[in-house]
Amino acid sequence: MLVDKVYKAVQQLVNKNQVSGILTPAEFNRYAEFAQIELLDESYYNANQQGYEFNYEVSENFSTLKKVQSITLSGGQATKPTDYYYYSSALANYIFNDSGRTTPVEFVRDSEWAERLGSEVNKPSRQFPIMRNMDGFFDVYPQEINNITLTYIKEPIIPWWNYTLSGSTPVFAATGGVTSNPNAGVTAGDSTDFEIDDFEDFVWRICKYMGIETREGDLYQSANVEQNT
Repeated sequence: MLVDKVYKAVQQLVNKNQVSGILTPAEFNRYAEFAQIELLDESYYNANQQGYEFNYEVSENFSTLKKVQSITLSGGQATKPTDYYYYSSALANYIFNDSGRTTPVEFVRDSEWAERLGSEVNKPSRQFPIMRNMDGFFDVYPQEINNITLTYIKEPIIPWWNYTLSGSTPVFAATGGVTSNPNAGVTAGDSTDFEIDDFEDFVWRICKYMGIETREGDLYQSANVEQNT
C-alpha cells in the first residue's frame, strides 16, 4: 500500500535528521490526512486557473475521486451528495416534445446569476440552464429542470497507517491493527490508502510539517528504494 511506502520513506528521513525526534503512527496519520487534502486543494485550484483537468497528470490524479450521481430537484434545488467536495460538471435532464433531452448546465457566480435572471437577451432556458453553488445544495434555473447528472470530486477517505506491535515497535498491518480507523464503513483495525497516487509529494509534505528539509535527491532515493521493495 502507498500509505506504508510513504510511512517508511518519512521514517527513513526522520532517522537521518537527528534533530526531528521520532515519527509516531498517530503523528504520521495526522500529517498524512493534511497532506492529501492540501494536495487535492492545490491541484484543484491550480488546475482551474487554466480550466479543470487541463492536462493528463491532473486528470489522472483526480480520476479515483471522481463520481457521477443523478439528483432529482425540488423547487429548483439539487441537494449535494454527502461526500461532495468539489464541482466538476453537470448535465440537465428535461422533457421536450414528449422526449428526454440532455444539455450542459452553465455554472455561474452569484453576480452572474442575478444578471442572467434579469436579462432579456441571455435569460436561462431549458436548453441553456444555469446553476450556482449554495450551502448544501445547488440552485438550478429554470425550475422546469427536474433532474441533473452531477459529476463531482468526492471527499477523500482519510489515509490511515494501522499497525500491530512487535515488542514496542509498530509494524504495518493492512488488517487487524490495534488502532481504530476513523473512516465510516471501514473495519476498525484496517489501514486505508491515499486516494491520490503521488509518493514524492506526500513524503515532501509530511517532512515539511515535521520541520525536515528534503532535497530532490532524498525524495528520488526514497522513491527508488520503495519501488524496489
